[in-house]
Amino acid sequence: MYHPLNHRMPPGMAAGMLNAVRGYNPAVLQPVRVELPTEGLVSVYSASTEPYGIIQSPAQFSINAGHVYRLKLAELPELPGAEIYPSIELLDHLHPPAGMEHDFPVPVVFALDDLKLAMRGQLVTRVIYLEQPSMAQQLDPLRRELPQSVSPAENALKEADRLGRPIAIVRIGGRMPSPGDNTQFFFGTGGSVDMTTVRSKGDGFVRMSKQTSDKATLVSNQ
Repeated sequence: MYHPLNHRMPPGMAAGMLNAVRGYNPAVLQPVRVELPTEGLVSVYSASTEPYGIIQSPAQFSINAGHVYRLKLAELPELPGAEIYPSIELLDHLHPPAGMEHDFPVPVVFALDDLKLAMRGQLVTRVIYLEQPSMAQQLDPLRRELPQSVSPAENALKEADRLGRPIAIVRIGGRMPSPGDNTQFFFGTGGSVDMTTVRSKGDGFVRMSKQTSDKATLVSNQ
């Protein structure tokens, strides 16, 4: 079956197409939780060279489905002086019980090996998806690693769609912003950001697995 979306599309294209078809409500914000290997600062950008806010890791904030956002990771003890600019493309949002949205953030956990690959100029792509109940694993569903890899020639979004519901694409590369960059292209597509500090009650997220940069790894979130 032909799958119209691909993880190799330019950042924001897949989310924009889904937004056009599904018509996401811009008033609905999806909590996202970013965790670094140990400590560090997380800056969040959306179509602006100025960050909406800077938070210590683990950093939790809320953003719109259908948009791509830029992060800056800095002050990592393991990588002194390094600044890394990954992106989060939010394809969909979760549907938790009313009033419990912040207890179910989308997990975006950066492994040290991935950050080192990015600093060497390589690109690591992760697809986070919500498992189908009939295919979900039963062991330690709140915090576990399930590496599911595809070759660079395959479509990671198609595989994630087969296994469940794709939620986000995380791209970790070595590119840095430059004065000639188009602001919207590099810093995001202009979705809303809520930096209100609301922590989830537990560590209900899974870690991204350590994979080499020639893999687009599917990371399941239950």
